[in-house]
Amino acid sequence: MSLVAQIERAAGNPEALERIYRDSTAVGDETTFREAISHCVRKYPGNLLFRTWALRLDLDLTKLPAVTEAADGDKLAGRHWWIAITGSLILSVVFVLLAGDQLPYPIPGVSVDPFWLGWAPATAIAILLYLLIDGRAGKRWYWYLLGILGAVFVGVVAAWNGWGRTDQPAVLISIHLPFVAWAAVGIGASFGYRETARQFYGYIVKSMETVLTAGIYLMAGIILVGLTVGIFDALRLSIPDDVMRVIVSAGMGLIPILALASLYDSSKPPAEQSWVTGLARLLKILTRLILVPALIILVVYLFWFVPRHFWRPFLERDVLIVYNATIVAIIVAMACTVPDPGEKLSVRAGKLLRYAILTTSCLTFLLNAYALAAVTSRTLRGGITPNRHAVLGWNVITLIILAYLSVRLVRAKPDEWPDVFRSSVALSVVPAVGWALWVVLGLPLI
Repeated sequence: MSLVAQIERAAGNPEALERIYRDSTAVGDETTFREAISHCVRKYPGNLLFRTWALRLDLDLTKLPAVTEAADGDKLAGRHWWIAITGSLILSVVFVLLAGDQLPYPIPGVSVDPFWLGWAPATAIAILLYLLIDGRAGKRWYWYLLGILGAVFVGVVAAWNGWGRTDQPAVLISIHLPFVAWAAVGIGASFGYRETARQFYGYIVKSMETVLTAGIYLMAGIILVGLTVGIFDALRLSIPDDVMRVIVSAGMGLIPILALASLYDSSKPPAEQSWVTGLARLLKILTRLILVPALIILVVYLFWFVPRHFWRPFLERDVLIVYNATIVAIIVAMACTVPDPGEKLSVRAGKLLRYAILTTSCLTFLLNAYALAAVTSRTLRGGITPNRHAVLGWNVITLIILAYLSVRLVRAKPDEWPDVFRSSVALSVVPAVGWALWVVLGLPLI
């Protein structure tokens, strides 16, 4: 890893940057360190830690970019919100048009085909366009374009495969299409930077934080609509169904970009985003609190429920669904529990967290192997169906992911395990996205 890359990774960690400096001076490489700090100040002019080091090293700050003035910051903030609001209004109109004369439920046979097939790709395209325009992508514009083209391609093929269908493949498309659209946004937001895995992990966490924010906005919208309906009922008036459909569809379209704009600085890479905001801290706290009951649940499953009711998932589909949902939820929770680059943990706390994650991963691996045996048995006895095809693939993928995460975590050095685990999580998404693509694009054809 280059010295510049090491310094960039220590952007929010004064202790790590001090260690890099001492290591550089110990081998007589102080000049290279000075040049690397100068480069980082130019690249991240608002980073106070880098500017402090520039002063410490007697670099000429007059030749380096100045920190943005408050007035300029206000102008940028105003521009940021104008772009976000405009994009949200356009997306809300698109949602209204896609929903047609039905309420916007993304379920085949419940909403019209344009909506359940188009809402996820349309959201991905709108978000990528917002990031491209608001962030002034510069030389990275082609990564956003690649993400947009990917979302368009997947949306078109999904529509070709799912239009007019309400069978198992159609339901599987509706479940997997949002995940594929999420991956398309990840390509535009995190590819093209150094250390792509580190950037993609930042995107994973920020996207989860965005979903949490969108949930808050959605609850606020539901309360507002509920109060409006209540007032109309009290006045003995009724809101026409067509008006209510437009309100619900438009409201859903307003949420994604506004939620993202509330917490994401599109001028910075995903890994350089703020990790100390309220929702980011809440997400970290929640996932770590969930880790303990997750361990308890896994112990109960593996050492009490499974021995007493060994054949139930082999015979009952609902039990198998619960097992697989538990596995996915635990993997998602583990992905967000790792300390962020600027977080300070004591040696003891870091060791406890590492072993807790490792134990959870190993126990989930055992539960995953058991679920894989159950779905394999059901397939051999009842034949292959689209649902079993998809679930078999997911069980194999999650088994590989859990094994990979566990091995990387065991082999990592004590002071490097958070970085190793973060990059491992990002790389683990690749086979998951590949299988989701197959379910959306290939499975319906066979």
